[in-house]
Amino acid sequence: MKGHTLIRALIALGLVTVTIIASLAQSTQLAFWNFNESDPLDSNAMLTADGGVFASQAQISINLAEIVYNNNNTGFRGSPLDPGTDERNWGLQTTNYPAQGENSGEAGIVVSVPTTGYRNIVVRFDVRWSNTASKFLAVEYTTDGTTWNRVRTLEARRGDRWHGDTESNGGYGSLVEIALPSDAAQSGAFAFRVVTIFDPNTGQYTAAQSGSNYTTRGTLRYDLIEILGEPVQDGPEGDVNGDGCVDDADLLIVLFNFGNPGGQGDVNNDEIVDDADLLIVLFSFGAGC
Repeated sequence: MKGHTLIRALIALGLVTVTIIASLAQSTQLAFWNFNESDPLDSNAMLTADGGVFASQAQISINLAEIVYNNNNTGFRGSPLDPGTDERNWGLQTTNYPAQGENSGEAGIVVSVPTTGYRNIVVRFDVRWSNTASKFLAVEYTTDGTTWNRVRTLEARRGDRWHGDTESNGGYGSLVEIALPSDAAQSGAFAFRVVTIFDPNTGQYTAAQSGSNYTTRGTLRYDLIEILGEPVQDGPEGDVNGDGCVDDADLLIVLFNFGNPGGQGDVNNDEIVDDADLLIVLFSFGAGC
């Protein structure tokens, strides 16, 4: 029986069809903020999540810095990637960061949202550096509120620019998007944070804009903060997308993520998508279908 299953799976490898993308696992929005409130000076409204299955439980806070709302009686402009109108496209402004040489890796925003019942967690956001803000930022996550795990370092290309600005305009042309390791799944205490860190070359804060000096009043602005995950469903081993059937869709997910350090396609949760995961899907091919 296993031999027949394996043959069917190998045949599935030849199904290079236009349905590949449609068959991949679909993510669910756990929490989302676009900050496009009618009154951007209303701190409660600005910090309330705008969507997601855990919107009512999601929170944004800040450590060793300050969130500011009033920009001469209006708000602070949001990301160029925000589909909001010109009249209502706001971002979350932060400032009052640590003095030079102090608190590297501690000051910044903290975004908390449960991931219970979800796996393959992904975080997205846009960030804007002012000229005198810290050039280097770290993105970290926790599942217990105490231990933080660093997953990416961000570096400004220039000051007064969003990460989502075009490359020709000094940005990266996209949101920051990070697929987190498998231990970020199914946690009631999940949070991620973006914190200022020292320049690894100098051991001090470096300003985002070449020729400028870092100052505590430098600003970091955020928009389009989103946490996503895939529902965990009871199904047969190898059911990567949780639809109850081990088929070519699951096989393609593993193949498209082969070599990645965990995340989508990591069937056995060993922090690498490799031949072990592929074999699990192959030998379970057809189960539940």
